Amino acid sequence: MTIFEEIVQLQKKNICFAVATILSSKGSTPRNIGKMIVEGDGRIKGTIGGGLAESFVIKEAIEAIKNKQSKTVEYTLNSDAKDGIKMYCGGSLSVFIEVIPPRPRLVIVGAGHIGQAVARLAATLDYQIVVVDDRVEFANKELYPMAEEVYANPDILKAIDEVHMDANTYILIFTKDSDETVLRYVINKELAFLGMIGSGRKVIKTLTKLKEEGISEEAIDKVQAPLGLDIGAETPEEIAISIIGEVMKFKNGTSGNSLKEIKIKNI
Repeated sequence: MTIFEEIVQLQKKNICFAVATILSSKGSTPRNIGKMIVEGDGRIKGTIGGGLAESFVIKEAIEAIKNKQSKTVEYTLNSDAKDGIKMYCGGSLSVFIEVIPPRPRLVIVGAGHIGQAVARLAATLDYQIVVVDDRVEFANKELYPMAEEVYANPDILKAIDEVHMDANTYILIFTKDSDETVLRYVINKELAFLGMIGSGRKVIKTLTKLKEEGISEEAIDKVQAPLGLDIGAETPEEIAISIIGEVMKFKNGTSGNSLKEIKIKNI
């Protein structure tokens, strides 16, 4: 398997890893060209020449993965040089460490018209799409060919229990009649984002009930509800834009304000 095929396989696993590529080399170095994959636990595929320089790059790559920040590192392979590392090649090496983050994992709980519209839009933005519903006639590969995982079970909690959830998971809830049930089930899980669609009255009633049941204020405050930006959306496609817009706003840590308004303030 080539290094590029290895990269594709890791991307399918949707984990964070780094690719170290020799940008330039001068003088005597173990390799003049090379590419190496580094995973978060230090496992590697490929090589940039081995030896001490490679071990330094692996350590830098692990740190870059932790910080989710790509970087360029440079080494002088001469123990006699200032800031040189204990090698005797005598050359110098510049390596770019590119962090490849996992795609956001978008879990659509509720496979009706809005779910389909959200999935179609999210697919154009390279989200990893997971679909959950209690109706097999809605949650299936025919209606959701873009989904990497589809779970259908008459007991919707059994369906959602199949879903892997972590800090890279964005859960959107719009079921036919189980929003409160699903929200109660996932509200205390480690998630990147948790949103529920609905009218203001429904949201207040649901969140108040959960608070009375003992759900913490902190957990309730993390729920984005009613889900979606205020853009006057009416159709499923328009609602999907407002929902994905809010997800992007949250993911990117931006205000969501009009660019015109932002630019005018900065004049």
